[in-house]
Amino acid sequence: MTNDNPTWGLITAEPHEFLILLRRGEVRRAHQGGGCWAWPSDTVALVDTSVRRLQFTADQVTREKVGVAVTGLAVFRIVEPMLAYRTLNLSEGPAYTAILQQMFVGATRRLVANLSLEECISRRKDALAAELLHEVAPVVEGTGRDDDGTDRGWGIAIDTIEIQDVKVLSEEVFKNLQAPYREALELEALKVRADVEAEGQRITAEQARADEALGDMRAQASRLRRKEEADLRVGIAEQDAASARVAGQAKAGVIAMERKAQAEDSSPERLQEIVLTETLPRIAEAFRDSYDQVVISGGSYDFLGQGLAQVLAVAQAFGIKFPDGSE
Repeated sequence: MTNDNPTWGLITAEPHEFLILLRRGEVRRAHQGGGCWAWPSDTVALVDTSVRRLQFTADQVTREKVGVAVTGLAVFRIVEPMLAYRTLNLSEGPAYTAILQQMFVGATRRLVANLSLEECISRRKDALAAELLHEVAPVVEGTGRDDDGTDRGWGIAIDTIEIQDVKVLSEEVFKNLQAPYREALELEALKVRADVEAEGQRITAEQARADEALGDMRAQASRLRRKEEADLRVGIAEQDAASARVAGQAKAGVIAMERKAQAEDSSPERLQEIVLTETLPRIAEAFRDSYDQVVISGGSYDFLGQGLAQVLAVAQAFGIKFPDGSE
């Protein structure tokens, strides 16, 4: 922290050191950093003005007679080197820090004794740290003139005090203190677990309803498919009946035309003319009536062409020849 009576000659101070040169009991040089020439009879002091830290722990019982251990950290520095040089024994290095530590411990004990356990734990910043700073800072801070012996305070500025931990010394009291928080956490965990289970049940129920709806859709599709197949079979049967009826009418018409041709003129040319001009139009008319009566669901069938093919087949079976379009 300081160097008193360094070796004579050129004395140099670091930027964080305050140099004080005394000659015949008077201050001849006093400045931050720099250097000076000292004779063997001179006194030179280098005051460390850098930021320093001090940790302290104070054991005390609260207002409810519950023992606690309060651990804090103080950050301080010398801001009035001349005042600190006159009031503190800087030659012993960190000796004055022990005095500061005892002050912090004593002030903390006084504060804790007037606070409840809840206040010590939940109000560390304002009930402890701020009060410590308010109580100790005015004592150690101060200013004084270099040309007189006025000394107010120690010339030390406390930048901050932080309470790092408040520990309950009794394990039983600590467990009881934690009980409400543990119970609240357990209750919250139970609520979350119940919500998860309820959500799982809801998802399962929705899945079951979706599966049931899918099953109903499949059953309905199956019923529609069976109905279409039945309608198709009915349509095919009606088509077959209509085709047979048309074929029968065509056969009867051909026979009637043959008889008429035999009665009038049995030449093949005449027979072919009768079929083309009288028989086929009648057959087509009869087939049209049959076509109008047939309704087939679920499919499309060209039974008109099939019916005409059957009519032509019947006509050809009776020896009637039709032109193929190539002549």
